[in-house]
Amino acid sequence: MPIAQDLIPELEAACKDLLWRSEADYPFEVAAVPITKASPSINVELLATYPDATPVAIVSLEKFFAQSIVERSWFDSRELTLVQRYRNLRDLLETTLENPQVYRIGSVEIDVYLLGKTEDDQVIGVKTKVVET
Repeated sequence: MPIAQDLIPELEAACKDLLWRSEADYPFEVAAVPITKASPSINVELLATYPDATPVAIVSLEKFFAQSIVERSWFDSRELTLVQRYRNLRDLLETTLENPQVYRIGSVEIDVYLLGKTEDDQVIGVKTKVVET
């Protein structure tokens, strides 16, 4: 498992020009959540910037990527390339982060964080936005 400093360039490369498809397409970006000794929880630190009643769902990487990593017989080469890029991002997060989770925060325009811990106890990953009406 790498340290955060070594993983960030890999995440940036995996996210370059990669959009998450929903009712509106949004880019993936590298995300880091500072964890303090006072509140060593990803949930606490991540949710601190949202109103108290904001809906939160935590799902696995598999569930988040489930539909996007399936090759369909009618896909053209562009769509097959996108499927492979989603698989590569999922695999990178799974193999380099401890206990990676997906945090879906909000409703309709949902902030999505795919985060886990690195060897040096930093919380990093990627973020995007999903629109679901």
